[in-house]
Amino acid sequence: METNVKNNGQAKVVNTVQADKTPKFVAGNPVNAVAKAQEKVESKEEETKIPVVASQKVPTNEPSKLEIKAALVEQRPAMNLEQTLKKIKDLNRLSNQREKLIVTIDNLEGFEILQEDEAEETNLNHFQRCELKITDDDGNVFSTKNPFIIDQMSKNIKGLCTEKLTEVEAQISLNL
Repeated sequence: METNVKNNGQAKVVNTVQADKTPKFVAGNPVNAVAKAQEKVESKEEETKIPVVASQKVPTNEPSKLEIKAALVEQRPAMNLEQTLKKIKDLNRLSNQREKLIVTIDNLEGFEILQEDEAEETNLNHFQRCELKITDDDGNVFSTKNPFIIDQMSKNIKGLCTEKLTEVEAQISLNL
């Protein structure tokens, strides 16, 4: 600031500093000239950028689910002798169960084929000369010669054995 004296001896204060009439705050937020310049530069950069198509995948360094599972299997601590022997016994039991189921399924298939061959020779319905007997622990017996019931029982037992076979085979694994 400067003080100038006029003719009458009165002092007049002259402000030589230019008043900045740009707003310092807009809607209660400070205005920054540097930020405005930065926004202009960024908007120009965005206009010159090539748009990214949504179907393009950005490669990531994250492992896939298969890689994670493989890593967990590798990190699993080794089984001790008792655990290994138990696993072997379980595998042996499952293997025996599998073999029995296969034999049962093969017997049912062979039985049905034999009955169909005999039915063709005698012009009878297959299972016509068959009998189904079910005996309980008390000696009570259920018996039927109905070919429809015998056919349905045979198919049902075969289906149950096939389902159980797939379950047993799914349980058999050599992850020691």
